[in-house]
Amino acid sequence: MEFTVRSYRFNPEVDKQPYYKDYILNGFPSMTVLNALMKIKSETDGSLTFRRSCRSAICGSCAMKINGISKLACKTQVNSEITKFGIIKVEPLGNLPVVRDLVVEQESFFGKINEIKPYLLGIRENSPDEKFHVLKDGEKITQPVFHKSEFKALTGNNDTPNCILCECCFSECGTEVVNKKYLGPAALAKLYRYIEDPRDNDRDGSRLVNASKPNGIWDCVHCQACEQFCPKSISPVKSIVKLHEKAIKNSITFSKGAKHIIGIANSINKTGRLNEVKVAIDTVGLLGLMNDLPVVFRASLKGKIPSLKLKLIKDMDDIRLAFKELDREEE
Repeated sequence: MEFTVRSYRFNPEVDKQPYYKDYILNGFPSMTVLNALMKIKSETDGSLTFRRSCRSAICGSCAMKINGISKLACKTQVNSEITKFGIIKVEPLGNLPVVRDLVVEQESFFGKINEIKPYLLGIRENSPDEKFHVLKDGEKITQPVFHKSEFKALTGNNDTPNCILCECCFSECGTEVVNKKYLGPAALAKLYRYIEDPRDNDRDGSRLVNASKPNGIWDCVHCQACEQFCPKSISPVKSIVKLHEKAIKNSITFSKGAKHIIGIANSINKTGRLNEVKVAIDTVGLLGLMNDLPVVFRASLKGKIPSLKLKLIKDMDDIRLAFKELDREEE
């Protein structure tokens, strides 16, 4: 089987601009894209640069764009790509500076992981009868006991511990394109993993407070690209939504995002309808709306200003009953 690999090439020490180079290969249809790249490097062009390690879709090192989609090269077969696209085009991951060829700089990505403090903040204490003692270097140490049910968030309902930090979600994140300070889906999913860890002792909720500031959980636009392109089938966006819920339940509502959600809920609870004007005021305040006066004026000329007073819908009793049921579930 003969096929073409078109690789992105760029050596900042030599090249003024990136370019693409085609390589013609003869290989097996079942070989992976990583195998093809290794074949090129060993037999055709030793200067081609890319990362690789485990070749088992565990380490995440070989993540790159393959025909425009962020994937693991060791997991992607040549045959499927050729069948669909007729060529194998490989490029470096998006939203990260290119070091050389298919290798990207990772400091910004892991710097954002470090911002959420990816470690246990102390150990939460249990009741005296829920402890056991262990010997370490001859010294007796008391350890808290945690039941299997307490780890449900880390196993049955939370797949974030399976993250291999491959950066595919970061590469495909639309918010990262326009806001380089955004923490990103991988960091926020890992944040949820530690917040849900029953051993963690974040007494003042500092992680969630910091993540509620600008460039954090409320900057996600719910495009679900992180879920769609994750090679381990993890859904960072679901973790981010759960962080939204936790922030509001813990009265961490100083952000515009939290105020917006609360405003929508209050509007529907009172009228059964979305009062867009009231929600806008609840979100940014009257002073905040001053910045949008030109937009408001143009909208009014087009008859697009919603009514300031909304009538109750006919099924208001059902709406209020639904809210009461939600309150009971939270209790």
